Amino acid sequence: MKRIASAFVGFVLLGAGVVSAPSSFAAPEPPTILSASWGLNNGTGCPNGVKGLDNIPTTFNWFIQTSSIDVTDFVITRDDGTTTNPVCALQFPPNERNEHQTVNLIGDFGDPAGVRPVTVTVVGELQGHPITQKRWRAIAPGLSHSVDQIEGGPYMVDSWMLTKADLKGDRNRCTVGKNSARVVWSNGLTAYPDGSEIGTSVVNSYRAYFALPSGKVIRVKPLAVADLADHSKTANDDNMHDLCLPALPKGAVLNAVTIGANQIQDPNGDPNEKQKLTR
Repeated sequence: MKRIASAFVGFVLLGAGVVSAPSSFAAPEPPTILSASWGLNNGTGCPNGVKGLDNIPTTFNWFIQTSSIDVTDFVITRDDGTTTNPVCALQFPPNERNEHQTVNLIGDFGDPAGVRPVTVTVVGELQGHPITQKRWRAIAPGLSHSVDQIEGGPYMVDSWMLTKADLKGDRNRCTVGKNSARVVWSNGLTAYPDGSEIGTSVVNSYRAYFALPSGKVIRVKPLAVADLADHSKTANDDNMHDLCLPALPKGAVLNAVTIGANQIQDPNGDPNEKQKLTR
């Protein structure tokens, strides 16, 4: 998955069907880390009561089994060559059953004015499975990703169609439309520039693109954005949005998502650049 700051020309079309099978950007791939982004410096804590810590939400292309996660599974390397483990490693804020792509690493990783974290490496054996599958399997140690520095804004790293099974029991699911597309970002999300819950501006800026069996590409504006206010009455604080979409033509396959610049911000207050996530 990649960021492309360019326009995408398509056709607006409201189709007539429901996408009932998972439509992702590609067939299941080997496990990889999609992003590791420094979100807060000295601004969060762990359930054990330790406060004043940093966080690096680390997002995979697979779901990660919660019971397989341990702080010793992850090593953060700093730019001076020193290493450390997280104090805690949580699937929180994105903690719903259909959100298990992200592990929030929390610890003392560095300082913007001094030594900085530069790499996250998986050294333990996690368990996971591709988004479109259900069987847990071992993820071999060795996955690694550079750390996005704290000054950078959030960016889209993954998107896929939610099925009825994915949405079962989801209290934050779409309540309008016929289909839902999950958009996964590198960091937590609130509206730019005030940090409030996202609203009409973000809904109007998102577009989802679908390839049809004929080869035609259609552009669809969401009716709404869901998966909001997960752990707050005022603002969403995880890294996922659900696009609530109308009925779609039979055989439509999601192949791109776009959004304009300066729509959302990460926990550090940094705004997003113009985004296009595609194959």
